[in-house]
Amino acid sequence: MSTRLPATDATRCWEPAPARAALREDEVHLWRADLDRPAWPLAQLARGLSPDELVRADSFVFPRDRRRFVAARGMLRWLLCGYLDCEPRVLALRDGPNGKPELATPSGSPPVQFNYSRSQGGALYAVTRGRQVGVDLEALRPVPEAEQIAKRWFSPRERAALAAIPDAQRDEAFLRAWTSKEAYAKAVGIGIASGLERIEVALAPSKPPKLRAIDGDPGEAARWSMPEPPPTPCYAAALVLEAPGCLLRCWSLLPRLGHPL
Repeated sequence: MSTRLPATDATRCWEPAPARAALREDEVHLWRADLDRPAWPLAQLARGLSPDELVRADSFVFPRDRRRFVAARGMLRWLLCGYLDCEPRVLALRDGPNGKPELATPSGSPPVQFNYSRSQGGALYAVTRGRQVGVDLEALRPVPEAEQIAKRWFSPRERAALAAIPDAQRDEAFLRAWTSKEAYAKAVGIGIASGLERIEVALAPSKPPKLRAIDGDPGEAARWSMPEPPPTPCYAAALVLEAPGCLLRCWSLLPRLGHPL
């Protein structure tokens, strides 16, 4: 059985997915999935996709990328339909500002809000009610261009903090900072072109990143919380949530006979 954990609890862990997850107003649900599991019923997931999503799936050159897209979008639909009590193929999604996916028609009271991210073979999904939410996932890897990227998108304090981190830890620290910025940008629906440099993150080697200021305003950053997701091997992940005080529940998605989740 999944346990409810405060968003500030450092002992959180991934639990097996429940048969059904009821979403309370004071909760944010975080799901992770391994898109490369061979047991995912891809044909069943594909049947729930919209015509536009099927066209996007067919646009991928490599079969592995096509399978990952179908799995990621198909599971997003199944997850949302579990909360909204509908069928995946009738669930109407649209791209909001800067491509942020959203429900075409708000549903629930307060309405369900969600965000998702995928990187290589991993995916994260965040679902809550009545508040903006953003999530970002990046596979851990060497980032030889990190310094150049930081010059463009990081504040002077962020660059100084990053430079002070030991070389062996710097790539992971950079990706953790980057996912934090991206998660906030996705929560509010802005793109990279709108300025990730507007988002300042506090960096320290032994601590998770925290929002320090938005457009130089610490008060705006204080309106948001960054509950740290449980560790996901080989990935950096960030979750940004409007308003503090929510309970964080975290589950791993696994294939089940006759049902993708």
